[in-house]
Amino acid sequence: MTGLRPLTPDQVRRWVRHAESSPLYTHLIDVIAGDDRLMKVLNRIEHTPRPNVLLAGVQYLMMRDGGGDLARHYPNLSDGDAPLSGVDGPFKRFVASHREELIDIGRTRYTQTNECRRCAVLLPAIWETGLSRFHLIDVGASAGLNLVLDRYRYRWDGLEWGPPDSPVVLRAGSRGRGLAPRDIEVLSRIGLDLNPIDPNDPDDRLWLEALIWPEHEERRRRLRAALELASTIEMRLVAGSALETLGPTLDGLAPGEPAVVMHSFALNQFSPAEKQQVEVILENARQGRPVHRISFEMVGKDDESAQLGVDDGCGPVLIGQGHHHGEWVELYALP
Repeated sequence: MTGLRPLTPDQVRRWVRHAESSPLYTHLIDVIAGDDRLMKVLNRIEHTPRPNVLLAGVQYLMMRDGGGDLARHYPNLSDGDAPLSGVDGPFKRFVASHREELIDIGRTRYTQTNECRRCAVLLPAIWETGLSRFHLIDVGASAGLNLVLDRYRYRWDGLEWGPPDSPVVLRAGSRGRGLAPRDIEVLSRIGLDLNPIDPNDPDDRLWLEALIWPEHEERRRRLRAALELASTIEMRLVAGSALETLGPTLDGLAPGEPAVVMHSFALNQFSPAEKQQVEVILENARQGRPVHRISFEMVGKDDESAQLGVDDGCGPVLIGQGHHHGEWVELYALP
């Protein structure tokens, strides 16, 4: 049993709002919540969100080994209509026959960044710092997709930015105050993660793809293109807790050169005491160099969007908000 409190069926059903764009997952969440054996497997998952990790684990095993009768109900794994009717039995049997594998996945795998379109929110925040040359550090980097944000092509409504020949084009809406693009030079790219994903490793790539809802074909294509691009760009991925790796990483940069430390949907897994430790690490690093922090985090578990903040050491400033998958960014009016 995990150290987490067991989820109740009602709590599982409430999670469905995060998967409302997937008819299959919306249905399967109700199937899980209504079955005691499935609930027992779910509550053996050690990493959060447990419904997300379980559903990704099922999809990962099917993508790796084949899904039999269950696969025909998944739009990305079948050539047919992928009907919802009749999925309950195959899903229950699949989970039962792969119970220990799924529990092991829930112990060793994490929900990790697989949506590079969040860069359409992060990049405007970097522009707000005024920095043109900096080292880029991402806390919770996964495969480093956010670390190559300067190599993507962006289209926010009428504004375009980035290499015209980039294989990855990110389209997003822009609200509120206009964006203020600037040329940037990333001096180095360093990702911190408990379990870094190697963009060149087929099994790691498969896991990131398994985290995408079955119906989201555009996201799947975007992920594959971003992984191909990331695999060609020099970066360093550091395994371990950011509380132990962030300080040494900042100290190891060339003396005096500025750094941008960003995190998106990562600090929600930190306790208040751990978040304070991050503040101390950044403050200590600012004694030797400019360090700007970009945060893109949800305030509440049920938020539809996430808050976008910038902190250069003078205190955090809330500059806007964005869709959790980067569909739009809104910058607030200047005071």
